Amino acid sequence: GWFSFRMIGFVDSILVGVFRPLGANGGKRRWENRRCARMAVAPSTDAEFVEAFGKMVRGEWIGHEVSFDGTTGELEPLADGYIPEEFLNWGVMPTAFESNHSHILRGDTLYRKHTRIIPTVDHFSDHTDVEEDTFIHDINSAGFTLFDCGSYAFAPEKVIERKSLLDKVPRIEVCLRDSVSDPGFRVVGVMRFDFSTGKFFKSQQLFHERYETDWSNGQFIEVGTGYRSEWGKTETTKEAHVSGLWRGENGSERETNLDADITQALLLPGGLFLLSDKTADGEMELELGWLIDETTRITMATKYSAEGDLLGSTRNVERRV
Repeated sequence: GWFSFRMIGFVDSILVGVFRPLGANGGKRRWENRRCARMAVAPSTDAEFVEAFGKMVRGEWIGHEVSFDGTTGELEPLADGYIPEEFLNWGVMPTAFESNHSHILRGDTLYRKHTRIIPTVDHFSDHTDVEEDTFIHDINSAGFTLFDCGSYAFAPEKVIERKSLLDKVPRIEVCLRDSVSDPGFRVVGVMRFDFSTGKFFKSQQLFHERYETDWSNGQFIEVGTGYRSEWGKTETTKEAHVSGLWRGENGSERETNLDADITQALLLPGGLFLLSDKTADGEMELELGWLIDETTRITMATKYSAEGDLLGSTRNVERRV
């Protein structure tokens, strides 16, 4: 089953990219009625707390990268430009990139260097083609929330209703470290959304990764074929896996009812799910959830006011009641 498959995200901060070869739910006030335990977040001025976060997020993380349609939740194939002609002739349709994240906190700045391995026919060749992107976050910015387990969320401080195609599509970057069963695994996700509809928008990008070694600025890269197919072979999360009564770490409870409570739910493979909800008065919350096993899940939820102001991001570990 998918619970045994230890699986798999992007952002609007400073971005440097290179390519290089290498050797709708009525009027129910869900937010006020929702009872859930959330982990307290210490301010970034707490040096000990920040140091703990830095140690847990630091390192070289290897895994794979996938994208899902923001309307249907369907797995999106890789763009044709990434697929070698030989793959097409053989009927091989890659569904995920091999990828590497190099993460490090220096002072108040978090650096996330992403390396995507381009699919190739011969992984025994003397070079590997890659794409690199570097994302830089100020952890003291109002949109950044960190946790001492190595999880974090980065969200726009203000979002607006999109009135034209030229309006920017907001996105939230989330990192969920497994603090329950195996801290060597984590999920990184980038959720794109439309504040006017309260739904996800365009591609939703997700990474599933495991810790490999200490930070080396992306110099650790496993040469391979450049694509992974495991994701498409795993079972898609079912409504029954997500729904029901859940108890947080402080004992408070909340019930998840996808039919009645959620504006949109995307149920994805590997125990992952994305929830979006916009209330009648305009408040909105987006949540990335990760089912660690049949009875335990980790979530990161980001909430906006009706005016589009960021109210905060909260992380929670919940167990089924």
